[in-house]
Amino acid sequence: MLREILPLFLMPTCVVLALLVVALRTRRRWPIVVALVLLLTASTPVVSNVLMRAVEGWRVRQVTSDAPNADAIVVLSFGIRDVPGDTTSFEFDDFDRFLGGFDLYKAGKAPRLIFTGGWSAWKPDVPFIGDVLIARARDFGVPASALSTTSIASNTEQEAAGVAELLGVGKSPTAPRILLVTSAYHMSRAEMLFRRAGLEVIPFPVDFQTKLGITPRSFIPNGDTLKQTDAALHEIYGRVYYWIVGG
Repeated sequence: MLREILPLFLMPTCVVLALLVVALRTRRRWPIVVALVLLLTASTPVVSNVLMRAVEGWRVRQVTSDAPNADAIVVLSFGIRDVPGDTTSFEFDDFDRFLGGFDLYKAGKAPRLIFTGGWSAWKPDVPFIGDVLIARARDFGVPASALSTTSIASNTEQEAAGVAELLGVGKSPTAPRILLVTSAYHMSRAEMLFRRAGLEVIPFPVDFQTKLGITPRSFIPNGDTLKQTDAALHEIYGRVYYWIVGG
C-alpha cells in the first residue's frame, strides 16, 4: 500500500494543492502562479504525449508473426474493476495485454502462456486476476495444459519472482526465454526486473497510450491528459526506486 500511496504526493495534483496551501499561509502570489503553470502543463496533451512517448521508450507495436520463439509467453496482470449490477460482475482494464499474449500463443511462439497473479490490497474481494485470465483463455480455446499463473503478486517485482519460480530459474545452465507482454509505458521497468530475476526477456509491448499527431485539441488542457501525465510520472518514480534499491 505504501508503494502505491507515496508516489501520489509527487503527482501534479498533490503538488498543486501543496502550493495553494503555501500561498494561503504565506499570502504570496508566486505559489499560485507556479501551481497554475504546473496544472496547465500537466493537463496539456502536446506536453503529456511527449512525456508518455519518452516513458514508452519510443517503442512501436510489433507484428505478432515477427516475434521470435520462446519458452513461455508471460502476460503481466492488469486491473479489473467492479461495475454496477451483480456483485460478481467486473470489467477489465488494459485487455490489450491479454490479447497480445493470446495472439502470440495462437501464432505458436511458445508452448506455455503464463499470467501473473495480480492482487491488490485495496480490493481484497476482487477475484484473483491470474485465475480470471486463465478462465478467459480457456474460453478462447487455449488448452488448460498450456496455462499457468504465479502465486499472488501485488507488484512487478513479485511477478518477476513468481515467473522465475514457475520456469525453474537456476535449475539449468541457460536462462528461460520469455516473451514479456505488458503496457508499453511499463515495459522498461518490467524488463529490468524480469532480467534481474534471471530470465532472458524479449519485450512485446502493447497498450500504447500516446496519441499520435497534433490537432488544435492537443493544446487544450483536459482531465484525461492529467491522468496520462500521472501514469507517466508514476512509471518514472518506479524506475528510480528500483534503480536505487537495485544499485
